[in-house]
Amino acid sequence: MTFPTRLTSGLKLSSLLSIMAGVYTTQSLIGMFTLQGLPAVLKSQDVSTSQIGLFYLAILPWALKFLWSPYLEKIRKKGDTLKNHGYLVLFAQVAILVILGILAFTQALHQLSLLFLCVFALAMFSTIADMSTDGLAVDQLPRSKRRIGNVMQVGGAYLGAIFGGGLFIYLTGTVNWQVALFALMSLVVIMSLPTLQLFSRTTSQPTIKDVSTPSLKSAFSSSKVRRGLFLIMLCQIGTRGVLSMMMPFLYEKGINLENLGLLVAGGGALTGFIGVGLSGWAIKHITAIKMLTICLAVEAILYTGFFLYSANLVNIPYMLEVLFILNAVISAAKFLALYTLMMEWSYGSQAGIDYSLFQSMDMIVTIVMAVLCGWLISYLGYSAHYSLAIIATCFAAYQLTRISDLASRNTFSEGTLNTHKN
Repeated sequence: MTFPTRLTSGLKLSSLLSIMAGVYTTQSLIGMFTLQGLPAVLKSQDVSTSQIGLFYLAILPWALKFLWSPYLEKIRKKGDTLKNHGYLVLFAQVAILVILGILAFTQALHQLSLLFLCVFALAMFSTIADMSTDGLAVDQLPRSKRRIGNVMQVGGAYLGAIFGGGLFIYLTGTVNWQVALFALMSLVVIMSLPTLQLFSRTTSQPTIKDVSTPSLKSAFSSSKVRRGLFLIMLCQIGTRGVLSMMMPFLYEKGINLENLGLLVAGGGALTGFIGVGLSGWAIKHITAIKMLTICLAVEAILYTGFFLYSANLVNIPYMLEVLFILNAVISAAKFLALYTLMMEWSYGSQAGIDYSLFQSMDMIVTIVMAVLCGWLISYLGYSAHYSLAIIATCFAAYQLTRISDLASRNTFSEGTLNTHKN
């Protein structure tokens, strides 16, 4: 893949960052509504973990979004301005509002088929806004500013988690489902406002010299992309498995919806910002791949703590909540390091497609692990679930250490695995 030449664009950095923050917060708000809010609420309705795991199939569009990424890539790059980006993002955000309205004014919580279809549609439209913004960010952010862009992405993710996970769970537990959804709709409207900046006549496209037509074939023919896909799969097996069943686990351990909502919003999501800041600072001094390896090692230790609780080997007051908070910090730090690598691997003439492939792999792992862990817990219990996570995470850390050592000896090409310090 030949890298393009970037020239000055009319979109100011502050405008770009506000658009990224708004879209990524909305994306996370919907994502955490699906991945944290609904599992907790469904568990409170006595839905089994195996059924909750199957419900993760509703986020299948995130795993398959690379299939329509070439079409979106062509649309967003048409013309000399960024208006096409604005049309794509705003269309998706309006559609998300409509679907949330359907959920609020129907009995979807007690009609799982309707709930599934609505969540599937939410995921579909979220991918449109996400891919358009990802491509915009990769195209317009200079290398020296990518770390700031990833802070917007991961920071937006945890801000969205406060509302889509914590606030939604809390309002559902203390008031009702409908009020919780109205709150989400209001936040989507607020977070959509920065998108209007893309309709300004002064926001021009960056001048990029393309030497090939964007396609999935070009992506899969790149050794950089193939290695990136492998590393994402390897590093996310344990993380995605644990996160998929975290809410049912905490609920079964006696934390009710009200307290669970407060824990997710105040203890998990807010402390996640600490992880974002920590990782952003660390990547200035060490490579992103080394930071990722450190996070994997710490995750293995935390998962051992969850295992001890699941096996009833320890029962220290509030220690489970402490483990959850520490896990939120490390997960945030890990995601920032991983997404920094993903952006580095994506930079080129078809950034939107390559980045979409990496995110799709992450979602494929999420779905597979949710289904697998839901089944595993139903038949073998949480101890088996956390044992799998510990083994997978330790193996990933070991393999990443080997790959990093090989990269330092120039086995892999420069810029492929050994990310430049920002």
